[in-house]
Amino acid sequence: MEIAKNYKWFLFDQNNSGGKLVVNDKVCHRLFIEAENESEAISIAEGLGVYFNGVDDGRDCPCCGDRWYKAEEVKFPLAFGKETVFKNVVEYAQHLAAHYTIYKNVVDGRIFYQNGIIKEVRS
Repeated sequence: MEIAKNYKWFLFDQNNSGGKLVVNDKVCHRLFIEAENESEAISIAEGLGVYFNGVDDGRDCPCCGDRWYKAEEVKFPLAFGKETVFKNVVEYAQHLAAHYTIYKNVVDGRIFYQNGIIKEVRS
């Protein structure tokens, strides 16, 4: 019998380096990746096109900064402010898309579940 793995959620947030976000069939403003650990999440993200140190590599605008922020582990339930509590990643992603997005009517977040399911969240 296989023991269930304890997966965690990691958020990769995109900076609008050069004045725009990259949005395509793999990446968008926010990527939520379910993984065993940060190293696995980074590997998955890099396979989607996420990269780090873009300014040093000459890929990103030096005045705007690197396009991708480092992984941030997100634990649920998540307290947000004094009264709001998000029970799961979908609630949190929808909240961010509704209240903290740069563009309207586009895919703001993608949720990558360990089982291969991908859910898109629109602003």
